[in-house]
Amino acid sequence: MNKTEKNFNIYFENKDLTQDETYSSNVVKSLIRSILEPVVSNNSKAIIFTHLKDYPETQGIIKRLEYCANANLIKISDFEFSKFDVEEIGFVVLTSQRYNAAFLFKETEENKFQIYLKLNSKLVNDVYETIKSTFLINFDEEFYAHKPERRDNTLMNSAISNILKYFEEAIQESEYNSKIQENYKTINETNTNFRNEIYQNIKQIAHEIKNQLSILDIYTRIYEKKTGDLETSEPIRKSVSLIKAQIEQFKNIDVVNLQEKNIKTIIQDSIKVYSGLLKEKNNKLILIDEMAALEANCFVDEEKFSIVINNVIKNAHDSTQNDEIIIKLQQIEEKVRISIINHGEMIEKSQQEKIFEKGYTTKKDGWGIGLSVCKKFIGSQFGTFELAKSDENETIFTLTLPLAQTK
Repeated sequence: MNKTEKNFNIYFENKDLTQDETYSSNVVKSLIRSILEPVVSNNSKAIIFTHLKDYPETQGIIKRLEYCANANLIKISDFEFSKFDVEEIGFVVLTSQRYNAAFLFKETEENKFQIYLKLNSKLVNDVYETIKSTFLINFDEEFYAHKPERRDNTLMNSAISNILKYFEEAIQESEYNSKIQENYKTINETNTNFRNEIYQNIKQIAHEIKNQLSILDIYTRIYEKKTGDLETSEPIRKSVSLIKAQIEQFKNIDVVNLQEKNIKTIIQDSIKVYSGLLKEKNNKLILIDEMAALEANCFVDEEKFSIVINNVIKNAHDSTQNDEIIIKLQQIEEKVRISIINHGEMIEKSQQEKIFEKGYTTKKDGWGIGLSVCKKFIGSQFGTFELAKSDENETIFTLTLPLAQTK
């Protein structure tokens, strides 16, 4: 170890302040600005010695200091060192009529610094003497002309040490939060790209499906024209129309087109579509209309409402056989309540609270979008969609919608 390293390292070996703590470059830069700012702001009479690396964050205050008429800024880097060149040591040493300060720092690892800091202390003079000896400069007359109140205040330095620790913790937390925000930004960008890719795939698939549905619709009309069998062709065409509507919903899931519609008519159309399909498991759809003498007009998005009814009917059909699936219409105050009842497999209690969660499914080939989307659709029409009951005897889903008018 040469003489220079020993002379400067003795300050870093002082456990009074450093206590083997290391601080980030942000702390170092902030302390430099904090020490110099009072002189700059008040154009105080002072002499300042600096040996700084190229910190962009401190260049502004150094430039302002150069324009202070009463401050004498001595940049050690401007001198040709005839004795020792201490590149690893940085410092700001200042004395004025108001206060003095000695701040030394050296990098121990990447972005980690050990520091030595004294304020309003006679030890500031010792640091100046070390600088003078090391760099062969002499500004004694001007340096000692300033007479701030000098006292070796251990309590002050201890307080500074604690402040630095809190300061460093705050900076580290801020840096951590910044990294988290940056990570979130990256994740969001990745998710956005992923969603866009999925959306493009959906559009392409939807386009192909709609092409095939158009062919099915054409051949259904040909069949209808040749046979006159409207009982078979009409549900097929209605089903094709609904599938096309469902495809469009994926592209416009948040668009709601509310119009006053008769709920009974929409439900009867769904019954026509599914009645033939339910025969494969010997299931029957039965409509119990307890509003027979009343209209059941509601403001709904017909396509979205049909999707919900069809989804619940299909789920009921999948879970039962040799059964009567009942759709019951009731008026409850100024609302219509639609209950869809089947007597098949019960939904396990552990699943009952999860079935409306996005992505949740009990089916091996399910996408987990059915009931969560249905609940969203009905909610967008000012209604409710709930599992009212599921036990060994029956499973009941209920939909409620406000009536547009009551007669």
